[in-house]
Amino acid sequence: QGSRSGDFCPAPTAHSKKEPLPDASSPYPSAMTMQKSQSEGGLAFLKNSKVGSASGFMVVAGNIMALPHGKKVKGAMPSGPSFTAVSEQQHCYREVPHCYASMDRKPLEAYSPLAHRSRLAHEDAPVPLKNASTIEFKDPHCVHKRRFVTTQKNYYTGEMPDMRSNSGMIADSTRLKRLLQAS
Repeated sequence: QGSRSGDFCPAPTAHSKKEPLPDASSPYPSAMTMQKSQSEGGLAFLKNSKVGSASGFMVVAGNIMALPHGKKVKGAMPSGPSFTAVSEQQHCYREVPHCYASMDRKPLEAYSPLAHRSRLAHEDAPVPLKNASTIEFKDPHCVHKRRFVTTQKNYYTGEMPDMRSNSGMIADSTRLKRLLQAS
């Protein structure tokens, strides 16, 4: 009646219980129980595994195969909120606390690549003095060095007539005189 090593014994399944075989030398054959070892075949050793990538396991032709999780239904509604009651303008111009990257105890918020909590700290703008005007009536292209030089002052300098006959020397002095008049 005992199990011999040459006999074929199918692997136990999760639904079947293994009944102890009666031993001829035991006075109480029904009280004797057998412990299942991890070396026995079947999927019992995978019962309490912590693998979340499969919904279960099964044996196909002696190989253990994982059962994948079921497919999502196409018509199912998403579990999160589908509508936010805040407009784009309200979301962009909401009042946010002053945050910067190296700040302690920053408030948590959803990820945004332009979030203020990820930016470097910068100094505040200077506060102007009371009743002080910051308007400047100045043209950056205007030169005030020769602002009130008239034609009389520019061209009639009271020089003596030039009696030189060398045209190169006259051209050089005329070029210098015009350069000084323009600036």
